[in-house]
Amino acid sequence: MAFRNFDLKFGAEFLESLPGSPGVYLVYDQQDELIYVGKAKNLKRRLSQYRNTLQRKKHRRMRGIVNEATRIEIHRSETDLDACLTETMLVQKYRPRWNIVGAYSFLYPLIGIRSANSNVEFCMTTTPEALLKECPGFEFHGAFRSRRITGDAFFALMRLLKFVGHVNPSNRRSRIPVHSYIFSFRRLPSNWPGIWASFYKGESALAMEELILDLVENTGARRRPKKVQEHLDELKRFWTHEVLTLAKVRKATGYTEWPVPQYLRDLLFLCYKAGVTSTEDHVKLPTALFRLSAS
Repeated sequence: MAFRNFDLKFGAEFLESLPGSPGVYLVYDQQDELIYVGKAKNLKRRLSQYRNTLQRKKHRRMRGIVNEATRIEIHRSETDLDACLTETMLVQKYRPRWNIVGAYSFLYPLIGIRSANSNVEFCMTTTPEALLKECPGFEFHGAFRSRRITGDAFFALMRLLKFVGHVNPSNRRSRIPVHSYIFSFRRLPSNWPGIWASFYKGESALAMEELILDLVENTGARRRPKKVQEHLDELKRFWTHEVLTLAKVRKATGYTEWPVPQYLRDLLFLCYKAGVTSTEDHVKLPTALFRLSAS
């Protein structure tokens, strides 16, 4: 039974020694590798759930963690928010194999825009620093969380822009980083870099409005109304689920840095959910993280 396995590994008195306070718990395997990081509002109550798992599908993950575990470290936090932030940063740092959510923030995409020689260029990347080394001048927006929604909207926009402007041949000599995409257009309206920047910041939907007006007047776009509408729907979905959501969270928390660094995006949303109205102190690494990292 689950409780016997738990007690044999950690001792019958283990749960009794736990505090009923917020904190994080770090689970290690036989090789002393960190395999899971969890957080709790009440450490004693949360870890009791591992002892009392049932033979049900929803408990499969917890049983797997207990089966592999040989040691559990407990670290108290002052508040539940501090526990959430510490958990997220430790998961990002160590990417334990039983943690999935939040472990891959480095894959959150950003959108870039730059103007050069009367051309307007758009890019999507998960490695903005690497891309800037090869292609300087991009102003980035994001980071956005969903690669699928962001990617669908990005490529939908690139297809729609082909009706409005002219695509420049790709420069095969440029060393574009893996998982990065760049499209260059000429003869786009001169104000479009600015209004699309406002679009990605969640400040204005004017860019989409002007795009739609241009598509209505374009013969090629009118010949493909169904496909054009599908692309516009993907842009609207991205605007609603990614752009406006990120803008709302930044406004509510008073976070002004732009773009939002990939590793900070989840932390920012945790602050928002906790009702934090100023992230100045919360988005910094808690002192607990330095202590845990050294252990």
